[in-house]
Amino acid sequence: MVWNNTRIALGRSRLSNEDAMPRYISGIFLDFDNVFSSLFKQSKEAAKDFATDPARWLGAFQGMRGSETEDTSHNFVIRRCYMNPVGRIGSSEPFSNFRQSFVRDGWEVIDTPPLTNQGKTSADTHIVMDVLDSVTHYPHVDEYVIMAADADYTPLVIRLRKHMKTTVVYAAMQTSVAYRAACDSIIDERSMLEILEHDDEEPTAESPASTGIPSGQPTPEKVADTVERYYAESEQGHRANVATLGHMLNKQFPGISDGWIGHPSLSQLLRKVCKLKVENIEGRTMAWKD
Repeated sequence: MVWNNTRIALGRSRLSNEDAMPRYISGIFLDFDNVFSSLFKQSKEAAKDFATDPARWLGAFQGMRGSETEDTSHNFVIRRCYMNPVGRIGSSEPFSNFRQSFVRDGWEVIDTPPLTNQGKTSADTHIVMDVLDSVTHYPHVDEYVIMAADADYTPLVIRLRKHMKTTVVYAAMQTSVAYRAACDSIIDERSMLEILEHDDEEPTAESPASTGIPSGQPTPEKVADTVERYYAESEQGHRANVATLGHMLNKQFPGISDGWIGHPSLSQLLRKVCKLKVENIEGRTMAWKD
């Protein structure tokens, strides 16, 4: 995936070699309240998709490239989400309702409850401490993605630069010039909205997916078991975007999208093999257990 309206041109990881695809060893630190609030101002639907479907946008991040012409791969070995468990924005659901979405997708979720009557949390302090700890304890991580559109993180980004770490920050519409200038690259909010608002029901084999160990040839039984585990680890009544299930299956069974094991589409596979209800709801193709 090539990002539009961004400056993504990231350094080569120490774990890459000249003959291999450039691979970046990364850590991502998400100030959930900050990013969700910013997205909510632009689109309530996009904000909810961000919160309930982290695998979708993180999958896009794993294949992001900017000025490079070759394909790239970003391996997020650290995934930390900082969330106020009692927080909410306007008419949104409580943030605690979104916790399981991140846990299910392999994130560490750190509770940052309010410490004052005004609702101030300690998420920013936790992120700063954890990032600096990671620099010390995990020297193989050379790219830090700070998912927060808050200029208060500018000193942290400058400190990372002094440690020769590549930095990427989330930039909302009103993000300060100084914050943008301090980092190596940005993930622009407009690009994030494009990812969240794009309904790609049928991901192809070339869709961004994290590099994993192939699980063998897909069979209807294996696919049904994989999808069953996904719903077993989700909250009751969970409705998944079909694109998310497609990315998951492509990760588990590389090449499955070349024919969907004898079915004309992913939706048909989910209906026939996994016995899911699949419908288009408000422009998004969703699947759930009936």
